[in-house]
Amino acid sequence: MIRAFLQLFCFIVLTVVGAVASISSRLWDSSGDTVLRIARLWARLTLLAGGVRLHVTVQEPLDPKRSYVFVSNHLSSADIWAHLITVPLLFRFIAKKQLGQIPLFGWAMQAGRFILIDRKNALAARRSIDEAANRVRKGCSVLIYPEGTRSVDGKLGLFKKGAFHLAFNAGAPIVPMSIKGSDIIMPKGKLLLRKGDVYIALGAPLETQGLAESERDRVRQEIRSRISEMSGQPLVPEPVF
Repeated sequence: MIRAFLQLFCFIVLTVVGAVASISSRLWDSSGDTVLRIARLWARLTLLAGGVRLHVTVQEPLDPKRSYVFVSNHLSSADIWAHLITVPLLFRFIAKKQLGQIPLFGWAMQAGRFILIDRKNALAARRSIDEAANRVRKGCSVLIYPEGTRSVDGKLGLFKKGAFHLAFNAGAPIVPMSIKGSDIIMPKGKLLLRKGDVYIALGAPLETQGLAESERDRVRQEIRSRISEMSGQPLVPEPVF
């Protein structure tokens, strides 16, 4: 009980202090990069307070001079902390618009120029994806969870097309990522972290530059298969028309 109280207290303090610092950083840094650095420190201290250990494997080194579209499975709210620490380049999350409306937390996301998508408005969502592609072309990587939500049954869900439209539009390589164990340290509906290990793997990038638009669905299926192999999650079957 004491440990749980201390962990919750640390999380609240870290979140409030981090959010205020992030919002204030707009006074001297309009790029949002300062917010990312603050968010990484917030994530590291939060996982440390929860007794979480991260284990990272990289199949192929990434070029720090290039920007990438990182695509990952999604198991838990703790994925965000783990990815903030382990993605080795400057990047932004692509997240649902509702997160940007949360007081302090959402304002910090806006200060950090994270890309927020309105899933209920197809036209607005497409504009957000196009904006993300423009950011990638200018050198900022992005990370997206193409399932759109956390897995509820341990299976790897269907991948939405936005991440792949983005990558093809920007001519950027796609990096498949897998995460394992985050659903154990923080199950859905729980507010506190449990001690444990989280395993993250970064696969070899798949180039999209020069590929025809007709190749996009094949690439989507290949990336999904790779992440399934890396994570050990069985695939939800694709619908047959």
